[in-house]
Amino acid sequence: MILSIKKRSSILQFLALSLLLGFELSYYLLIIQTGIAQHYHSDLIKLSPLFLGGITGTILSAHTWGKITNPIHKIIFALSLQLGLSLLYPDFSPYSLCLLGISVGMMAPLSIYLFKAHQRKELFLALALAYSVGTYGFNSLVDSREWMALSFTLLALISAFVLRDYKVKQDKHIRSTSFAAYLPLMLWVLVDSNLFETLCRHESINIWAHHTYLIIAFHILGLISAFLLKTSTLKHHLIIFLLFILSYVLSYIEHSVFLAIIYPFAISYYNVIVFLTLSKEMNLYKLAYMMVFIGWVASGLGLALALSRVLH
Repeated sequence: MILSIKKRSSILQFLALSLLLGFELSYYLLIIQTGIAQHYHSDLIKLSPLFLGGITGTILSAHTWGKITNPIHKIIFALSLQLGLSLLYPDFSPYSLCLLGISVGMMAPLSIYLFKAHQRKELFLALALAYSVGTYGFNSLVDSREWMALSFTLLALISAFVLRDYKVKQDKHIRSTSFAAYLPLMLWVLVDSNLFETLCRHESINIWAHHTYLIIAFHILGLISAFLLKTSTLKHHLIIFLLFILSYVLSYIEHSVFLAIIYPFAISYYNVIVFLTLSKEMNLYKLAYMMVFIGWVASGLGLALALSRVLH
């Protein structure tokens, strides 16, 4: 009887962890990255409060708030703020856009901090959910996604309440990752953001409009390959480099079918490496500050590069 209760508790925790990260990532993909960005026509001036709020929230996530030290309690606060602000979607004032950035920025390092390198099944389910939902919802009307914003946040918030007594499992045998190990991650985020934003504005090669299920399938295959392939970190980065080179070539020659195969595979593959690398970081303070560069600076530079080509 006791074993049965523990087993049910373990399954519930497994699902809650996966759903929390999966739906928060879905929120970022469909509400922040493609929803709000497209609503404001990727105007960097209008979007600047979101970026500033995101950086502020990411930094705040690492600090102690009075007696609140548990990451889950911080997550519940951030998701509650996100839920309230989602009612305003898609028309935000600069102040509400900054607050939304703070809530999303807080969630980035905190949700990653919950996962440790050995929790691969939970991470796989979370990423598979996010990429499937994100791809399927990509072609929906940008200004009609309020229900997505509310439902994704609510599901993530319910999962956080289920995990309210969850304790992060610290592995004392894993050493803190050096700064140099994070540099390739910043590069992959930058080149991905640049290519993604370019393709979103490429009328003749909109792969998401015509190859939805193919893209989802190769997102999943990319996840499986990254998790199953046992090789060195250097070789993983070499594979990612080759995948992105091929993705850029395919986008240049406008071969949509092969691009719908290679590019989603590349996204999933490199994101597994990003998450597994970040999940080894035991220090939330260091993780948060690295997420400023990986999650906001690198992606912002990628967006700026894509827009500079469009404007010229």
